[in-house]
Amino acid sequence: MTVQLPLPGVWPRNMSRRDPIAALDEIRRDKVAATYEIELLLDRLAEKHGISHKVIAKAVAGYVDDMLGDVFFDLQDELERERDEAPEIC
Repeated sequence: MTVQLPLPGVWPRNMSRRDPIAALDEIRRDKVAATYEIELLLDRLAEKHGISHKVIAKAVAGYVDDMLGDVFFDLQDELERERDEAPEIC
């Protein structure tokens, strides 16, 4: 018969297994890439329908950036808290 040892305290189950700094950096890069892809799509539509690029650039700056900010807000907030609460390694 074998003995199964209990798990150590609560803290190991609550520890994050991700690197919040790397995850925040990846989100930033993904938001830039998504903005670029959306702008390319809108540029194709604008060209097809004779709309100025200035209109597209304004829409991207005004709406797309806000939309991506809304989409990632909760995750970024969580990652920033993890980053700020992480013990400093000397």
